[in-house]
Amino acid sequence: MHENEIRRADPREGFDRQEPEAGPIVGFAVGSVILLIITIVALQVYFNKIWEEAVYEKVLAPPSGQLIELHNREDWNQTHYGYSDKASGTVRIPLDRATELFMEEAKAGKLFYPAKNTVPKKEEPVAAAAPAAGAEAPAGEKK
Repeated sequence: MHENEIRRADPREGFDRQEPEAGPIVGFAVGSVILLIITIVALQVYFNKIWEEAVYEKVLAPPSGQLIELHNREDWNQTHYGYSDKASGTVRIPLDRATELFMEEAKAGKLFYPAKNTVPKKEEPVAAAAPAAGAEAPAGEKK
């Protein structure tokens, strides 16, 4: 045989004349679909479990003792008198009383705004745009 010669195969050689077995092929396809469905359902169940835990932890869980204590302290500070800085004589007053005092000052016109009263400027009309260079001026205008 020459090395570049094309080898012709015997027609009886290397050809399986039997029909493919449909049972194993169908079994493999059905098994693959069932495995896919099981995987999808398992992932969905896992996602729902993690989602519900996150919602409970971030939204539905009861507040901590420290948070409740902080809210109680804030409520107390808003409804009772006390010193903010005893050395300088700064006093904290209840929110309702502070609102009453503010409304009394507003009625009396004693509110202080750290800005000078000014009258708003009137808007000036926008001047007509100048004609483009090289363009002719209208008949009644000089250049």
